Amino acid sequence: MINKQWGSPYRTLLFFSLILLFTGLAYGEEELPVPAYDNSVIISIECRVTNSTEVEYIKNNFNFGLYTWLSFSKTGFGLPLDWHADWSQADSGIQDFKDTIDAYIQAAVDQEVKLHLVLVAGLVRYVYIYREAKEEDIRNCQWYNDNKLASDSQILDSDAMDSFIWGTLSRYARKMRANLEAKTHASLDYLKEKMDDNPGVIAALSGWSETELNFNRIIQSQSIQDYFCDYSPFAVLEFRDWIQHAGMYDDGSGAYAGEGWSEGGVKYQGASGLTQFNSDFGTSFTSWDLKYFNWSLSDDYDTDPTDYVNPDPNKIPIADYVHGGMMPDSGDNTIAGGFDPPRVMNPGDSFWDLWNLFRETMVHHFVMDMAKQVDQAGIPAERWYTHQIPADYLFGTNPDMTNLNPRYYTSASPLWAADVQPYGSTGATIYDIKFPPEVYPDEFVRTSKYGLSAVSSMDDNWAAMEYDAETYPTGMTVEQSPAADILEQYLGVYDYGPHVINFFMWQDSGEHQIKGMNKEDALKDFVEAIRDKARKTDLNYVFKPPGIVGISGQFSSSGVVEIEISPEIWDGYDWEWKDWGDFDYFEIHRSTEPGFTPDAATLIGTTADYLYEDSSYMLQMANYYRARAVNING
Repeated sequence: MINKQWGSPYRTLLFFSLILLFTGLAYGEEELPVPAYDNSVIISIECRVTNSTEVEYIKNNFNFGLYTWLSFSKTGFGLPLDWHADWSQADSGIQDFKDTIDAYIQAAVDQEVKLHLVLVAGLVRYVYIYREAKEEDIRNCQWYNDNKLASDSQILDSDAMDSFIWGTLSRYARKMRANLEAKTHASLDYLKEKMDDNPGVIAALSGWSETELNFNRIIQSQSIQDYFCDYSPFAVLEFRDWIQHAGMYDDGSGAYAGEGWSEGGVKYQGASGLTQFNSDFGTSFTSWDLKYFNWSLSDDYDTDPTDYVNPDPNKIPIADYVHGGMMPDSGDNTIAGGFDPPRVMNPGDSFWDLWNLFRETMVHHFVMDMAKQVDQAGIPAERWYTHQIPADYLFGTNPDMTNLNPRYYTSASPLWAADVQPYGSTGATIYDIKFPPEVYPDEFVRTSKYGLSAVSSMDDNWAAMEYDAETYPTGMTVEQSPAADILEQYLGVYDYGPHVINFFMWQDSGEHQIKGMNKEDALKDFVEAIRDKARKTDLNYVFKPPGIVGISGQFSSSGVVEIEISPEIWDGYDWEWKDWGDFDYFEIHRSTEPGFTPDAATLIGTTADYLYEDSSYMLQMANYYRARAVNING
């Protein structure tokens, strides 16, 4: 109320009575919710946040809104810890990692954007990290089914250990696992500290980046593969114990009690158990000892790496590796009739299927073990995502098909291996590929075709990692699809409710390039389409406005009443009405009655700004004002 009495000793008496008004039901039934992590989509573009030029370009050219949060992804951060470091002092051995994280966080804070950081263990990506481990004992490597570490040509490369030869995922590689777990614990503790110090900056973490078995001898022209992993003696002994519920899988004393094969156990232990196993699986083993390079968990695996002496009696240094000679017929390194996994892919054969289940389970265990460390560090499960290849859904395939993509057979990375609930959330890399029509008449092979419905049915809080709606194969001339067609693909992903979409990648040599391509235009339109929907898939939905949180006014020297509306949509939050794309204007109502009901008669004007000037107020009377926000549906 503004009360102006002409001729009185005082010029003005200002008093405002604000009664918050709400819009009537326009299109939506729900009131506009406060933006929060749960109702927002993290749009994370694969681009270095330290590249301030590109960050500024993206901020200036994309209309991010209340519920589309701009983030920048870095795939990925390798986690090196010196092979001879004291595991209990790992925190002091990851300073380079800490410094890099600090630089990224500071860049994000300075530019007011968010981060998605991807962690890489160093076993299947950035494999140079564990070069020394693999050379010290080649059982730390993944072995192919012919017990080779690489192909005949690859092994001649001086950098083979840094590129072609990957680390085993076996839990039985105990020294390497101890190093891995020590650096992981230290890194996650540091990330949790940074998340606490910088709330909201790290929107998502993911890892380990695309854990799988080695594909470097893949034959792309066939589904069933000739060469595949992992036959490291570590993995083979773990396979045996997983079946028997023995060793580290002992149901009473094992570190992984309760995680053995669900249909295995005591019935397969000892001599009688071996007889039973042979009967059940059509094998003819005469010993549970390994056929090749037998060893025992009682071996000293070198619990003190700081002395540079590995006393393990069965270690195999790289100097003892004989390419093509690691399947001996006689001697100390072979046992006739010893236990050994099937060496030829034969889907449908019970022993092959059991071995393949273990291969996939080994991948899942590796991902799950990481997620449990994330949980122990106190990082919320909704912020940690796996980052797995959905190999059984690659490029238009699905598990119900007879022949899957060859990468499924090499990788042992089915989509289910990405599920680490309740310790984390599910993330899968989604690549769709476009070919020239003369190469493939249908042009597209889409992982999204079946993969999206599968991953979304697994987890309500899931992420599309390294998403590319049309990857252009290197060396092929591919015509870009129209932006509208690419937008349709982006919206198709959105319909399945991802929480994080990692758009891969902003700048590239051409295979994945977004900037300057039709993908950029499509991405702009995508952000515009979903920015105000709070993850609702009905893009026509319009929320009703909440009541305004503040109104003030004064009688100005120019003789008008200046009504000022608080720009903030919600008290205590920085979001303004103009940040909401479905906001239209404010209605201003006035009456001389304090309890008036706003209607057409009390409406004195509208404004799309936060200031309204009333020059028609009632002289010598109390004037009461009310205001409300109106959305685009009125």
